[in-house]
Amino acid sequence: MSVERNHQSTRPGFIKLRNFCRKAKEYGCRLAWSDTCCIDKRSSAELDEAIRAMFKWYRNAEICIVFLADSSYISDFPQEVWFQRGWTLQELLAPPRIKFYGRNWDELSRSRNDKEDHFMLEALSQVTGISRQNLLYFSPGLVDVREKMIWASKRRTTRIEDIAYSLIGIFNISLSVAYGEGERAFRRLMEAIMQACREWQILAWAGPHS
Repeated sequence: MSVERNHQSTRPGFIKLRNFCRKAKEYGCRLAWSDTCCIDKRSSAELDEAIRAMFKWYRNAEICIVFLADSSYISDFPQEVWFQRGWTLQELLAPPRIKFYGRNWDELSRSRNDKEDHFMLEALSQVTGISRQNLLYFSPGLVDVREKMIWASKRRTTRIEDIAYSLIGIFNISLSVAYGEGERAFRRLMEAIMQACREWQILAWAGPHS
């Protein structure tokens, strides 16, 4: 038993979770939530609830802690995988307070809240194409749909359905979660947006103008 416990404690996932909890404690948080281990994916009901509520959870968090495994400096951001993932878009936009840590859990800025750091905001805006205004005061919903789709189009997900599900909070729409439906998930997302949105240019976010 002790051998197995020692083996578990040296795994990268465990080390990341342990350091995450330590940083949360430094911010005075008694409870911490991590999407990698705090969702029981065996329960379809819990998974559905978590995906649809995740944006709200990030928005209401005391602090959002981000570990950038590929970065030692802000200048590493263009090669950082975190900025290419679909699910991390809402993790970036939703919380009013966010703190980035680099490869060895070193702080990448001196600020307690990286959204209050001028140089960090400039770097985030350059690597994501998202304005400083939206990084600071993003409002979910069906305004500026085309712009939000452009942000999302630069990102990738492991499961094809997550291309749509990761945008539920961004657009603040209701969409049931049904893994296995494949590309139909994105079609349902677009249908839900088009039914509620009056912007004619919402489909003009992919590729050059004709």
